[in-house]
Amino acid sequence: TRQGLAVAQNNLIAVNSSQANGVDYGLHPALTDIGNLYGQEKLAVVGNVGALVEPTSKAAYQSKSAVLPPQLFSHNDQQNFMQSLQSTQRRNGWAGRAADALASMNSNTRLSMNISLSGSNLWQSAGSVIPYAVNPQGLQNIRNLDRALAPEDNANTRELARVRVLENILAIPQEHILTSAYAASLTKAWDLSDEVGVALENIADIQTPYPEDNRLASGLKMTANLMAARQTLGASRQTFFIGVGDFDTHGDQVRRHDLLMAQLNAALKAFYDTTVELGIADKVTTFTLSDFGRTLTSNGDGTDHGWGSHQLIMGDAISGGNIYGTMPDLAIGSNDDMGEGRIIPTTAADQYSATLANWFGLPAGSFGDVFPNLGNFDTKDLGFMKS
Repeated sequence: TRQGLAVAQNNLIAVNSSQANGVDYGLHPALTDIGNLYGQEKLAVVGNVGALVEPTSKAAYQSKSAVLPPQLFSHNDQQNFMQSLQSTQRRNGWAGRAADALASMNSNTRLSMNISLSGSNLWQSAGSVIPYAVNPQGLQNIRNLDRALAPEDNANTRELARVRVLENILAIPQEHILTSAYAASLTKAWDLSDEVGVALENIADIQTPYPEDNRLASGLKMTANLMAARQTLGASRQTFFIGVGDFDTHGDQVRRHDLLMAQLNAALKAFYDTTVELGIADKVTTFTLSDFGRTLTSNGDGTDHGWGSHQLIMGDAISGGNIYGTMPDLAIGSNDDMGEGRIIPTTAADQYSATLANWFGLPAGSFGDVFPNLGNFDTKDLGFMKS
């Protein structure tokens, strides 16, 4: 089916699974460390996850009787759905809604429970929660406005004077709601840059080596630094978001996909080793989430927008070494192929996310709000987290 894009079967990294379909599964040959983690039961796969409002069959799709997420196969719409699980125009994210319900668990109310290494995102935003954005290379302070300068040093006089001017401006009462909100946001960000900066300066250097020229690895290393500072920052529950692109492989897939898998492999291995170094491997669960997978068919040099896709989960809190959910029949024209090699998901994003949230400590009464489609599915917990 894959034609010139196929990976030779004898190059795959074989993995065991309890899938009762008589099929052998394997990982891409670049995923050597991920394969080892899978074998050590530190990593698992959730099969055929996707955007679903309700269980959907090929017949229901073709007859247009199924309730579907909006704008299937559109990147931005499906990214929004996977992060929000909502079909409405006014959306917020399921990690944001979860943080609203769990806010009291962190003693530090100044710092958001949700931290982003990739700027603003829907997944971590909700009613009273917005993500706190951090640069993967470190905190960015306001240029020429360093409040930590020693006042006794005459060379700092002009800069400290500028600091006092901005502080006074921000303290002026504002009548317009947007002006007032901007002043409050800037003040909070300025205060947090000092607080978080001091916490990061006082942690021990991470000894685990990280690959260079790897955006995901850079974000994960900063995530590890922030987790190392969790006690100083008063945080016992946190989510971290890192966005990575270039998986839209319409062309040049053979070369690009190999590179992407190698980068993913190296970054996840370094991060897992760091959680072991920090003694928190059983308290950190790393998971992937994507808008959709690729078509089974080749367009000659790549693949096009699909629907279901497989996701990775990693950490000592998971029951690893297995494939969860229901793997589809990967054959053109099968009951799982809605056409053109696009595989209908057999596991809903709500089920996948709710299983993670159950481990994270989300109160039972909050699941209906955080996961609006979960009630449409019989299985609420996929079982990949240890009880």
